[in-house]
Amino acid sequence: MANAPYEDAVLREGLAFSALCTERDHLRTAGHPDLWHPIRGFGVLWRHLAVPAIEPVRARVTAWLDEAGSAPVRVLASPLAIGARIVREQRPYPLCSVYTAPANLRSTGDPMYLGSWHVPTWLPRPARHALWWALDKWKLDPMGRPAVVAALRAAGLPNPRGSLFGRWIHSPDGGITLFPASFCAAQPDWPSHIDIGDFPLYRANGDDALDPALSGFLAAGPPPVVIFAGSASGAQGASLLREALGACRALGLRVVALVPTADPTAAGQGSGRATAFSPDAFSPRLTDTEDHELVFRCAHAPLELLLPRAAVFIHHGGIGSCAQGLKARTPQLIRPFAYDQFDNAARVEQEGAGRFIPRGAGSRAAFLAALNDLAEGGGAIGGREADVGDARGMDAVVRALERWAARTDPS
Repeated sequence: MANAPYEDAVLREGLAFSALCTERDHLRTAGHPDLWHPIRGFGVLWRHLAVPAIEPVRARVTAWLDEAGSAPVRVLASPLAIGARIVREQRPYPLCSVYTAPANLRSTGDPMYLGSWHVPTWLPRPARHALWWALDKWKLDPMGRPAVVAALRAAGLPNPRGSLFGRWIHSPDGGITLFPASFCAAQPDWPSHIDIGDFPLYRANGDDALDPALSGFLAAGPPPVVIFAGSASGAQGASLLREALGACRALGLRVVALVPTADPTAAGQGSGRATAFSPDAFSPRLTDTEDHELVFRCAHAPLELLLPRAAVFIHHGGIGSCAQGLKARTPQLIRPFAYDQFDNAARVEQEGAGRFIPRGAGSRAAFLAALNDLAEGGGAIGGREADVGDARGMDAVVRALERWAARTDPS
């Protein structure tokens, strides 16, 4: 189950599909001015996507269980799939919470971010617990609890106990991570029974080669800087593209700019498929006569094939982009906007795999200096080694699923 615009992409992978919301609802959410705000963005996702999906998910999971009868049924779901969690309160079926990034799992360990604010490393754990408590009390619970309570009451169930986002939304049966322990080790204050997987490193069907024109550009000069705004749409993604193009021009660096199209189905975790919903807003040019010997623009290229041929990878800090950069061992320069991106960027920097330049006073100069340093080979690039094209990431995910399934097997 996913949002309606992704139906074609799912069907191409040979899977059945059920829509959570209409394409119109999805696009309206994607165009919301606060979607990429570091504080208000989560409220937009919650109100416009998570809450409307509660009943469709609840109804579909209930129907699956009814259709299965005595046959075993297991459900893998985001913790924000509240409908699946409600059915789990009604019927004892195995529900696996799936975590795409460490920030999906609340912790007082380092790095700790509240929105874009990095909690100082010297702050003791009791104070960190107090910060989470205050965030729940004054922000998250007032936002989320009314809709969850209403859905539980409609199902004849009691109100959720404890922290809604810190505990209740996580399946009591545990879950798996779509990131490895080298990126984030299991934390003692996570929910119980979390099996550690790996980055799935998804590549869509048909993404078996680079476009010939792109291959020609790569062969015609030194490795370029790859710029990818990922899922960041609208003004935020355009600002990243504009800033990165300007920095590359100032340093005389060749560029491959993955410029999103208006096709919302082009997204895929770590695939390098660009997503946006206003293509005109995503076409900033430095001049009307951009040098095509230095800048190559395309709507899509599989990152798995492109990044090993790149000098630097500039992106927004999405977990799929971070994973592909780590796999290719390409130095990353990250400008996060919201959600898990600040935490992801900090972890990439901790691994010695790139630089994290948050916005703020002096950040443009810092961005330019970091790009110059990375492009010249400054700093040792660490991170995970993997051969391009291997399947170890997905193998590790499957093994994590098998461990989870064995633990929840009622026999």
